[in-house]
Amino acid sequence: MPIHRYDDALLKFQQEPATVLYLDTCILLDIIRSPIRDTIAAESVQFAKFLLERSNHKPKSLWLVTSETVALEWEEHADEIVKEVEREILKLESKRSHMLTAAKAATEIDYLHGQAVNRINLAQTLKAISKSVLDTCIVIPPEKEHSLAAMDRVKKYRAPAKRGKAEPKDCEIYEVFLSLCRDLQEKEMKLIFASSNTNDYGEKNSGGIEQELSAVKAKYANCWNWVNAILEERS
Repeated sequence: MPIHRYDDALLKFQQEPATVLYLDTCILLDIIRSPIRDTIAAESVQFAKFLLERSNHKPKSLWLVTSETVALEWEEHADEIVKEVEREILKLESKRSHMLTAAKAATEIDYLHGQAVNRINLAQTLKAISKSVLDTCIVIPPEKEHSLAAMDRVKKYRAPAKRGKAEPKDCEIYEVFLSLCRDLQEKEMKLIFASSNTNDYGEKNSGGIEQELSAVKAKYANCWNWVNAILEERS
């Protein structure tokens, strides 16, 4: 993954203006856990792959961007989510086998089991797709000003922080994006912050971040489908 100092990344975006899609940890990990979470659309992987391909087009039409903090969090959590997905797939296969055995006993018909999901290495395949998206991102290490702004959010309980839940890392991730928004205003680029963490970024947390993003002409997307809708100007 290409890592750039903030000023270097900003210069790249200014020299080659295109939509900036800034990804947080949750939405990257959603690619891996999409088969086992009812709240994550099954099409999420398809949209992520489409955006990955689009980000490689010339002339540039889409920048995938994230914080170095996100990259570190992804490395910390990806494998445990892979294990979770593998466990759920095994449970699903066991239930299906149990049901078909019961059906055969009742009807004396030998039913086909169908494709065994645990044989297609789905969890590892999804991890590889998620990693490809991360590796394509311009990764920006937070600078001192972002850390200070994050601490200010924590003290004032501003989303994603809240009373009883400081979330300094999330605040720092978000402050990097806000800096980009302010510094890219003159370019009139589409700016999107993508996070499925609606508990911290959504309306439930003191109104969320929508109003703040609107002030810097940016949008919030809480899933891959919504990102795609914004890019297609359907929202």
